Amino acid sequence: MALFLAPFSYLAFVHYPLAADLRRSILICGAISLGGFFVVLRLIPVAARYLLRRGMFGKDINKKGLPMGEITVPESLGIVVGIVYLVIAILFQHFNFTADSIWLVEYNAALASVCFMILLGFIDDVLDIPWRVKLLLPTIAALPLLMAYAGGTSIIIPKPLASYVGVEVLELGWMYKLFMLLLAVFCTNSINIHAGLNGLEVGQTVVISAAVLIHNVMRIGSSKDLETQQAHAFSIYLVLPFLTTSLALLGFNW
Repeated sequence: MALFLAPFSYLAFVHYPLAADLRRSILICGAISLGGFFVVLRLIPVAARYLLRRGMFGKDINKKGLPMGEITVPESLGIVVGIVYLVIAILFQHFNFTADSIWLVEYNAALASVCFMILLGFIDDVLDIPWRVKLLLPTIAALPLLMAYAGGTSIIIPKPLASYVGVEVLELGWMYKLFMLLLAVFCTNSINIHAGLNGLEVGQTVVISAAVLIHNVMRIGSSKDLETQQAHAFSIYLVLPFLTTSLALLGFNW
């Protein structure tokens, strides 16, 4: 946790002169997220016993020095991470968003999408859904977020490609929501396809979320536009508890 949070913490509280209220919100989010880390550590062994009892487990293979396929490993423990993450994100609303906040609708839409995906993911574990159907699940889960989204519709072109595209910022218009939908389908399945390789699925999730946190705070520190700063702060509030709860699961998958 120290390794993955140190760069973000340094940038947010030392390197960039962030506004006091933003730092306060990040600290509150971080404190609740840290509590979530220990809750997940506590709940995973409990949930593992129930899952093993229900026969929801796989066989641990290809480990040097262990009997081939004789050690059972509980599956579907992402349900613990998902539930704790949702509770943290919902509690954080009390400290950061007012009833008339313009971000509250999108925040709740994001939580609805997460809740939808947790449900569909657990259904997948129980029913063993084929891959052609798995491709559609994120499409359904992304609908609340797509319908509530009212932000910008432009994307920043990576610098190596900007000269070929001709612009640094590309306006997509209505196609932006299609872009968001395709991105949701790609990201969830590119992570999920590594399920069963011990530590790799949640491991790359941790690396990506830590990188997203660093990117967000760098964008806030380098931008003078208030809406841009708020958008990246919004991302921090969602990704920080995701990182800490995922780290707890990584501890068991290591």
